[in-house]
Amino acid sequence: MSRWKLRAVAIVAAAALAISGCSSNKTSDNGGNVAASQELRIGTRFAPTDTFDPSEATSAGAMILLFSVYDSLVLMTADGPVMSLAESVEPNDTSDEWTVTLRKGLTFSDGTAVTGQDVLDSLAHLAQSPTLAALYSNIDFEASSVQGNVVVLKTKTPVADFVESILGMMSTVSPGGRFDGVGAGPYIVEKGDPTTGYTLQANAKYWKGKPKIPSIVLVPVPESSSQAAALISGEIDYAAGLDASSVATLAQHDEIVVPKPTLDSAVAMDFVLNTRVAPFNDPEVRKAFRLTLDREKMVNTLLGKTGEIGNDLLGKGYPGYPDMIQQTVADKEEARRIFAEHGVTSFEIAASDTVPGSVAAAELAVQEFKEVGVDVTIDKKDPETYLSDMDTLYTKQAFTFYWVNRSPLSEFRNQIAPDSYFNVSGYTSETLRSAYEAAVSTTDEAKRNEIVARISQELHDSGGEVIWGYQMQITAYRSGLKGVVLFQSIPWLVDASYEPAA
Repeated sequence: MSRWKLRAVAIVAAAALAISGCSSNKTSDNGGNVAASQELRIGTRFAPTDTFDPSEATSAGAMILLFSVYDSLVLMTADGPVMSLAESVEPNDTSDEWTVTLRKGLTFSDGTAVTGQDVLDSLAHLAQSPTLAALYSNIDFEASSVQGNVVVLKTKTPVADFVESILGMMSTVSPGGRFDGVGAGPYIVEKGDPTTGYTLQANAKYWKGKPKIPSIVLVPVPESSSQAAALISGEIDYAAGLDASSVATLAQHDEIVVPKPTLDSAVAMDFVLNTRVAPFNDPEVRKAFRLTLDREKMVNTLLGKTGEIGNDLLGKGYPGYPDMIQQTVADKEEARRIFAEHGVTSFEIAASDTVPGSVAAAELAVQEFKEVGVDVTIDKKDPETYLSDMDTLYTKQAFTFYWVNRSPLSEFRNQIAPDSYFNVSGYTSETLRSAYEAAVSTTDEAKRNEIVARISQELHDSGGEVIWGYQMQITAYRSGLKGVVLFQSIPWLVDASYEPAA
């Protein structure tokens, strides 16, 4: 069996911040010279409903906050899973028992020791959340056990991808599973709320030592264009999740770095066809929707050179992505025929710029559907509250959505289960569920990839998600920032420093 142990990460991936503030920490460069690392300000989006509880997080800003304050047992990076609070995570021979060993001497920011019981309580809390149950409901908490800093997690069924697809997605830890802002992460909350933003101070008790960057300010800036403008003006020092139109503007400023966009943690742009309600409870009508869209036109128009055409599947660019599945292309005559045959003359799309370009994509789709005789209206929603009311979205005929691009198997857990909070289209089937169970229970990578391809083919042909394009991950920051890692599009600042030019 494979074993995930602590290993070094050599990743340089965009991120972070910069000028403001007079606070500083003294750090040494490779030559032994002393330099000052300054406060960093991140422009990001918050939702009014965000709290310190991961089960209630619906925004990019909340995710940055929570991982900074609580840390995670495992972090999923572009290079694979990396141990953080956990020293090791080891499976038994049947992958239905996983032993998590914590690092020695871990403490929370209030000075209390981190124990195995805290881990078990924290995961049990996450398992009770509708938004995270898909990750942790398979753990048998009654059969699991704790001894000191070692937790033995028993699963109800074998889970061969437990580290990558569960712990690596989110395994935050708090005292007794009470997520009230006290954690074992690299930063401590000084003040803030979702409306005004947050100020975080470096945690001297962090297991890797006090971070070099002394403080982080999370500034509420919801729109990509606003983030770019704030970066240019010096109001913020780091922006992530930017759109293609921002790249050319930012590239004109020598003091701003725009790294090469990447598919790692890219944004998968999605039209969700709600299979719970008409007309998209009909698989033929879903097919007509797919055949209407000119994906190449949409990507070129909305995403430009930083876009990739989607094929209604997640995981493009990752191992296991089924490249052999034929790319869907527009066939407007066939789409017109299907819509007419099924009596579909109109429908509505709920849309919100939770990520840049979502509303523009819906507006472009309106033009596409006119060509096949279907009138589409758009119900525009506030991006700050859009994802905090998923139950309302699940009553809509269609709606815009996005995913952070990850490996296909890790996303199936959300997409396929009928009771998953993030089975956004409502589509599932017995063949999908049985294939998924087979995939996660096998340790044979080649066999697993074959099953992933079968699952992907059904989702491609019959599912309710139209992933038309990928917006590559675009970040920008002021020069002088070093050592930032991105995981799941979140800037990880533990080993970072910022030494601005004079």
